Amino acid sequence: MGRTNLDERQLQNKHKAGNQAFILLVFLLLADMGLQNYGIHWLEYPLSNYIIFLIGVGSYLVRIIWNGSYVGPGSGNLTANGRSLLGAVLAILVALCVITAAWMGSSGKTSGGTGAGPVILMISTAVGLVILGTVFWIRRRNNREEA
Repeated sequence: MGRTNLDERQLQNKHKAGNQAFILLVFLLLADMGLQNYGIHWLEYPLSNYIIFLIGVGSYLVRIIWNGSYVGPGSGNLTANGRSLLGAVLAILVALCVITAAWMGSSGKTSGGTGAGPVILMISTAVGLVILGTVFWIRRRNNREEA
């Protein structure tokens, strides 16, 4: 156990998830570049890279939480339920801020695009909340079965 308070299995799972998320991110960016070269624009330039980045980071976070490699066994003063609740509240607040910003920004003029960027941003945030809720529910169910 080092400074991260993760054991060897947790560190291996965390590094494996990180490597696979990075490879996923690279392939998605290359696929986006290929689609752009063939004239297929699924989103405007900065938003497409942002969504691809969110997919890569989201897959990494979901995998390390799913494998139990996010927090070590003896880290901090909060209990496991307190950390989970704090993380869920923080994620919901950030999601609400993103949804509000996207909703308020959708009434403005777009620069020649379809204007679907804010809608896609809201959908990706909602999907992130669903994933967070599912992971939280699985964690609670697994903790009940162990007790």
